[in-house]
Amino acid sequence: MAFNLDLSETQEALLKQVMSLCGLSSKKETVENALTLLGWAAMESAKGLSIASVDDERKQYREITTPALQNARMKAQLAREQKATRAAQPAHA
Repeated sequence: MAFNLDLSETQEALLKQVMSLCGLSSKKETVENALTLLGWAAMESAKGLSIASVDDERKQYREITTPALQNARMKAQLAREQKATRAAQPAHA
């Protein structure tokens, strides 16, 4: 599947910076890596876990959240609550 993406100048500069930093040779490779990371982060958020960078030396962490990760967490929480509600209802005879 092919698609076009309109980026602002700032976003394009960030894309090029990330490609350089990570040694990625193509935009396709960059998007594939970004999707892998977002997919993993969404699955972890859906489990109720936080996504963070950890500085072991200073014993500090910085949590990141995005609207997409918040949506994944809320949708999964709602599904768990609905499942628990159905399980708590008496069975119909």
